[in-house]
Amino acid sequence: MKQRMSFRFLLGILIAFMLIWTLAPLMWIFISSISPRTELYSKPPHWIPHNPTLQAYDKVLISGEGFRGGGGISAATLFRTGIINSLIISISTTLLVMFFAPLLGYAFSRLDFPGKNLFFLAIIGIIALPGWPVLIGLFSQFSMLGLLDTKTGLILLSFTFRLPFETWFMKGYFESVPQEVEDAARIDGCTHVQTLFRISLQMVRPGLIAVTIISFLHTWNMFAAPLVLTYTLKAKPLTVTMTEFIGQYFVHWDLMSAATILAIIPPVLIVVLFQKYLIRGLSAGAIK
Repeated sequence: MKQRMSFRFLLGILIAFMLIWTLAPLMWIFISSISPRTELYSKPPHWIPHNPTLQAYDKVLISGEGFRGGGGISAATLFRTGIINSLIISISTTLLVMFFAPLLGYAFSRLDFPGKNLFFLAIIGIIALPGWPVLIGLFSQFSMLGLLDTKTGLILLSFTFRLPFETWFMKGYFESVPQEVEDAARIDGCTHVQTLFRISLQMVRPGLIAVTIISFLHTWNMFAAPLVLTYTLKAKPLTVTMTEFIGQYFVHWDLMSAATILAIIPPVLIVVLFQKYLIRGLSAGAIK
């Protein structure tokens, strides 16, 4: 009994430590977003602001604040442009992945064609490619193809990066579908395409929803590639436009913190609203 209580006590301490480790940075960002700038630079720093204010959110969402000597781009313009670009890139990438990943996953799971194993190994091999070294070559290729500083280039890049992961996941989901169900559909006269859309996709719907959510979240959080491949607000996503709050002589910690809190809201809402499908989909892909 004592050993069991000791184990629960240690487990509780571990969970509390993990929660503090995870939530403390978010709490500090939120506190910074509602603190006046004078308090942000006060010494010693304090957790609770003495004069909390929502001015940072007002400047980021509505009124804006000039940058680069006071006559440049406003905070509101940076945030609005960034979030619109992020939505366009994330939604476009997710729609492409939703269409192509099930097709490829079904093909590798159910069809026999020459070079099947070789093609699948090549797709899996893309997952192992390191990110930063590849960006060097991508910069040159994007420059030659005229894709630098374009949303189209970021969509293609994100789609190409996510497709191997999602194809791998969808292959596992389709392999969890009993072969007899699809055989019965084909006996009734369905082609492979009809079997895919009428039978198989309906049975792996939780997996497809999970793949869709994961694809959107990864694309929304993309930072390194856009930082290298974009240089104007025409294509910069929100993760990159927030770095514009760092000037040559001054860092607008309050505005950056407010923009960070607002940027977290869409992915958090998606996970909260669809967590049932996400957990079910990931569990279905893990059990065959």
